[in-house]
This record gives sequence, C-alpha cells and structure tokens, in this order.
Amino acid sequence: MSKVSYCLIALIVAALLFMGAVRVREWYTQRQEEKEMASQNDGNPFTFQQVPVSLAAPEIEAVQTPVKYKRAFPEIYLEDAPLTTEQQVQQAQETIASIVEDFQSDPAVAQFNQEVAEASQGELNGLVDLSTQNLQQILQQNPEVARIVEKHAQNADFAKALQEIFENPQFQQSVKELQGESPLMQKQPAQ
Repeated sequence: MSKVSYCLIALIVAALLFMGAVRVREWYTQRQEEKEMASQNDGNPFTFQQVPVSLAAPEIEAVQTPVKYKRAFPEIYLEDAPLTTEQQVQQAQETIASIVEDFQSDPAVAQFNQEVAEASQGELNGLVDLSTQNLQQILQQNPEVARIVEKHAQNADFAKALQEIFENPQFQQSVKELQGESPLMQKQPAQ
C-alpha cells in the first residue's frame, strides 16, 4: 500500500473517532439533563421544582338567598289585528277546501265531483267550487250541474256525506261568509 492510502485510512479513522466522540458527548449531556430534572422533583407528587403545589378546591363563596320576582306591571296580551275582508274570504275558502278534502276518498263524492267537472267542461272541480263560488249563478249558467246535484242528492251515500259536511259548524260559517245562505244548505238531504 502506498502512503496516500495510509493517509486516507488515517483520515477516515480520525473522522469516525470524532463522530463517535460527538455522539458520546450528546448522550452524556442528555443523561445529565434527565438527572437534573429528576433531582428537581424530589419524588413528592405535590411539589414541582421543590415548590409545594396545592390541589385543594377553592372555598365556596356565600350566595345571597333568592329574591322572589314581583311583576311591576300587569300582564298585557296583544291580539292580532282583525282580518281584512280578503283574508276572511281566503280563510273561508281554505276551510271549506280542507273539510271537503276529507271526503274526497268517498266514492259517491268522487263520482259527483267527476260528473260536475265533465258537465262544466273543467270550470268546476266539484263540491269545493260549488261551496266557495256563487252557487246560484253557477246553477243558472249550468243547468246540467243543477240536475247532477238533484240526481246525487237522491243517493243515500252522497246524502250522508253531504250531511256530515253541512253539519260542520266551520263549514257553515265559511259558506255564510262566502256566499250567504246556500240553496244546498237550506235544502239538506234526507238520510
């Protein structure tokens, strides 16, 4: 081997020794720091860096006795503004539609609604329209609708459904608001 090779090997060995010394120094300082931290905490769990730590809860403060609430003013109840004529009409129409809708599954009422719609060429949808619009005017303009009403009034199932609808006080009040006394209301079918 040549002198250059020996120099390179010596240089590598010196570098390895230096790196090893650095690692030993880091390990030694880390170990010293751990011992120092352990010595600060002398093993007593209620001390930190040899200063006592209190885990006691703070003392409860005295609370005043509750004071009963006394109203300073009498209670005031606000009422909604009275409905306008348009709102009353709309509310009456919605009430009638809701009541009649409960009877839509009844076959006699469904048949009546279908015949009224056919006779009026789709202008009227059945019992709801007859109840919410001017019934006398409808019957004068469409005599076929008047015949359909008379024909179905003789059907016991339809008459029973009509009687249940007409006996509903909300229905009666809504019809009065919309069209006054209706000929159907005056002439209640027999059971």
